[in-house]
Amino acid sequence: MTFFKKKSDGQMVALYGEVLGELHRRGIVRSGNNPIADMAETVVADYFGVEPEPPNQKSYDVKTKDGKRIQVKALRRTKSTRRSLSALRTLGFDYVAVVIFELDMELVEIVLIPLAAVKAHMGWSKTWKSHRLSVTKKLLDDPRVRRIPVSELV
Repeated sequence: MTFFKKKSDGQMVALYGEVLGELHRRGIVRSGNNPIADMAETVVADYFGVEPEPPNQKSYDVKTKDGKRIQVKALRRTKSTRRSLSALRTLGFDYVAVVIFELDMELVEIVLIPLAAVKAHMGWSKTWKSHRLSVTKKLLDDPRVRRIPVSELV
């Protein structure tokens, strides 16, 4: 921890850039987007035994061997009340897979939500001009939702 305390703000930003570059070089991330999104896509693709779709694929990030289209969302538990996912701009998928990480990026689980359950639990954001979905107790208790623990992912 003292390593970071000795760094200036500018040095911390430069270090972040170096880390992102190295993650890209190693193939851990595939795009210039938030690295957690690329990591979540890889977790889901690995679970289904496929490769993630190209980064510019509209509506879904992973396509299973049987043709199911999965929109992947990452949720990092930065605080206990954090539940909101990034916007759902289209509904051209069969499932949303929410990959949940702890604050330190430890993988927790995948929550696999079929489109019918997404539609039942989503809302509309005028500000974002898109559908929004939150990982609530009500959503997690929906019998259509499947929780895949980390023990099944490794």
